[in-house]
Amino acid sequence: MKTVITISPDYQHISSFINTISQNFQSQGTTIYKARNEIKNFDIDNQTFTVKKYKRPHIINQIAYGTFRQSKAQRAYSYAFLLLNKGINTPVPVAYIEQYHGFLMTNSYFISLFSPESHILRELSDYTVEGNENFLKALAAYTASIHEQEIYPVDYSPGNVLFENTNGTFRFTLLDINRMKFGFVTKEMAVRCFRRFFMDQSLIEFIAAEYARLRGFDPAVFVKSALKHHSHFWKES
Repeated sequence: MKTVITISPDYQHISSFINTISQNFQSQGTTIYKARNEIKNFDIDNQTFTVKKYKRPHIINQIAYGTFRQSKAQRAYSYAFLLLNKGINTPVPVAYIEQYHGFLMTNSYFISLFSPESHILRELSDYTVEGNENFLKALAAYTASIHEQEIYPVDYSPGNVLFENTNGTFRFTLLDINRMKFGFVTKEMAVRCFRRFFMDQSLIEFIAAEYARLRGFDPAVFVKSALKHHSHFWKES
């Protein structure tokens, strides 16, 4: 097996930890998420690092990642720098690891600093519009600001956005960033961006209307289309 490790210059001092992650991942660390992928936290030198181990890809992608396509871990690492340089908050990238059998890429890991935000957008499933208008407007403005910087997160969902409320100022952090589209975000793309949000449609209507206003789209037309995509997504899920 061949292992390729890329470490950010700012974190060379923990290279011994990074170099042994693949051997120690199963037996060490604290699991914070486990489904298709597994995510663990590790405390090293008074800092907490988050390690994401991606599910082993199917054989076609093992060939693709091993020959001509960037792995999910590599994309997460490079996209994180891109987002941070644009002022879009995402966990600070530390390193990524790729393992190969011959020309097949079998396993990969992405290491970042742990993000301490205490809330996740999944909480919106219990929200109502009344009393949360400022938060919903902030979420719409955050989404619009990302799109206006010509970044379209493909996996934009309630499980991939953290937030913190500090005296009425909302801070958002974007997770799971290995799938992105870059370029002008059209209205046709934008109306689909809230479809994964598991929440009452009254919230979708409010957020979409505010988003449309900020981007200069017709709110009534935009909301109608956004609700259609949202309804269709959850009927198919």
